[in-house]
Amino acid sequence: MQKTLSIACAALFLGLTSCSKSFDLDAPLFDKTETQTAASVAYIKTGDFDLAKSISPLTVTLEGTTISEFTAQERYVYLSKPADQDVTVTVALATTEASIASFTKTLTTNPGYKVAPEGYAKLSTTTVTIPKGQTKSSAAITISVGDKYAEISKANAAAEYYVIPVQVSTVSGSSSVGVSQDYGTYFIPVKKSYQNISYYTRDPQGTALTSADITYDVSSELSWGTSTYSKDHLYDGDPSDEWYSAYSDDNAWITGMLASGTKKFTALLFKGTDGKTNAFTELEIFTTQDGTNWVSQGVLSTSYLNRESSAVVRFINPVEAKGIKIQALNPTRMGLFGIGELTFYAEN
Repeated sequence: MQKTLSIACAALFLGLTSCSKSFDLDAPLFDKTETQTAASVAYIKTGDFDLAKSISPLTVTLEGTTISEFTAQERYVYLSKPADQDVTVTVALATTEASIASFTKTLTTNPGYKVAPEGYAKLSTTTVTIPKGQTKSSAAITISVGDKYAEISKANAAAEYYVIPVQVSTVSGSSSVGVSQDYGTYFIPVKKSYQNISYYTRDPQGTALTSADITYDVSSELSWGTSTYSKDHLYDGDPSDEWYSAYSDDNAWITGMLASGTKKFTALLFKGTDGKTNAFTELEIFTTQDGTNWVSQGVLSTSYLNRESSAVVRFINPVEAKGIKIQALNPTRMGLFGIGELTFYAEN
């Protein structure tokens, strides 16, 4: 009986240690070579059971000239092993591109992350204390928007990607504690989307441009029997006479390009769209100043177009441009993509 009980206890002990292994908060999070110089290291992470050194991107939106703020983040500083003295840790926001290299190299694709410039974010404190015998700082560090956040975010009317690196700078109070090489910096990525377009329930503002002012082009044209639903139907004055993209076109687009110079575009007028744009769920609208480089002005759902025979899309802030591109997104294969009439409007 005693032998059976001992075996059961041993099995229970092994089971408990096995289950708790993934939550071993004292496990060092640094290169093995670093143990030669520090018995314990300081590092930053979200919480007790989260060993990640970054989070999913926070999303903010620049709509016209109004910028939203990212949610303030609370982080603690930890030690891989407790020290026999109080440990004071100094933290800072890094501002060099080199400081985010270890973050960007982990990405499968990099949309263009840059280090957040000075003033984009701020820390609630730059020093925290980890009491002797403990592994967690007694207070958290809060990372929130900085004094120049709005200025920096509004400076570029386009989508942007920033990384806020929160870095352990120095450790004092115990000679046995160093800074973790791999986990000494915590990364907070922020994605800024730019939304300068919206549906508008009033008549479009500005002057309507004709096919003499602007050249239309499309990604494809549907041929059905003896009929071709060509791009000419976009400006022939008859909303019931549509342009359709080809069935096989999963990347349908339309462009309107000025022959010379630029104009301040104010709106787009769609006609003959009810039930005809259901092959795609969204539209993204771009502008260009040189005919080569395109800047997104935002994304809209096609559900409104599918319900309406006429719809106005306005630029919240009119955009000086040489041309406009309407890109269909997220093909559903549930129908065609078509528009009866498309008219561009501009101030000048």
